[in-house]
Amino acid sequence: MKIFLRMTAAMPLLISPFALAGENVPDQYGYIGGHASYYNFYDNDVIGNGVDGLDDVPFYGAQLGWRFAENWSIQGWYEEVDGDAESKYTSGRRLDIKNYFVSGRYHFNDHGLLGFEPYAGINVGEQLIESLNRPNSDENDELMTGVELGVQRAFFKHVILDFGTRHAYSQDREYWEGQLYVGINLAFGISDEDSDSRDDEVVAANPAEVVTGDTDGDGVNDDKDRCPNTASGAVVDADGCQVYESMERRETSVIYFGFDRDTIQGQFSDEIRGVADRLNEGEQGRIRIEGHADNTGPEDYNQDLSERRAESVKDRLMKDFSVNADKITTQGFGETKPVGDNSTSEGRAKNRRADIIVETKEKEAQFK
Repeated sequence: MKIFLRMTAAMPLLISPFALAGENVPDQYGYIGGHASYYNFYDNDVIGNGVDGLDDVPFYGAQLGWRFAENWSIQGWYEEVDGDAESKYTSGRRLDIKNYFVSGRYHFNDHGLLGFEPYAGINVGEQLIESLNRPNSDENDELMTGVELGVQRAFFKHVILDFGTRHAYSQDREYWEGQLYVGINLAFGISDEDSDSRDDEVVAANPAEVVTGDTDGDGVNDDKDRCPNTASGAVVDADGCQVYESMERRETSVIYFGFDRDTIQGQFSDEIRGVADRLNEGEQGRIRIEGHADNTGPEDYNQDLSERRAESVKDRLMKDFSVNADKITTQGFGETKPVGDNSTSEGRAKNRRADIIVETKEKEAQFK
């Protein structure tokens, strides 16, 4: 078993000089997965200080990681053997072992063999050992450091196969242990710069045949006209494309509130619904909501009430009309901007309001 472990550890180093490009692992991604590993404890002092050791045993666990650059990733690793670690001699001890590792990996993303990408890493972790037939007598908490080598390959884009070997050393009891592992990872947040750059490549076209004339009569020859077939009489730029003038448009609607209330009574108009639909379809524009109050009560209270009224309108626009919050601003003016006479009930009712001001920009085609 030792020879097999050592040969597996050396495999990535042996194949890398002969590697062929073609690995298909993404450049950046996060992942979560599970794994199985087979441990070899060599002739060590895990539990016996020279008189006892452990038999080889499989472990099972899970891992979580993030590849944050083309060549670098970090991984958290947990695994355990639940009472199946046994003495290789005659002591009859059975142990429960848990391992926690954090690994930093360097990926050789410019090399690959049959689509597999090699990597090498260093790790640090903790090994918790507990005796099952002698509770509290063989409890160890070992600080482990080590190295790892392996290869990985993506299947179906989001599934990544990872297998390799890790060898760790106990800083406390000074023993070595090795493992072979096979992991299956589910990738998310995938970003592949190489694929993106390939998608952005521009294929050079054959030189176009030089033509003359002005088919659409816009004053720009066909060989320079980037917008052929413009409407008759259109004002065009040097490329023969229609010139537009940006027109600003402003619409104002008013929502009224009950006395000392900031809840909306359902007065949203079709006009506001139409504006919201246009903004959601990508039209340039913003909505400004200004809240107001009458002069009944303290000034500070009316200021707060006007702000709550403005926010109430904003919440309704986002909830019922799906308007993006980034396109809405609110401001409360308290009792400072009345539109009605606060000495009458009718005037105060007009002042308990929110003004919805919609400012949009529209393009208007220019003609001669």
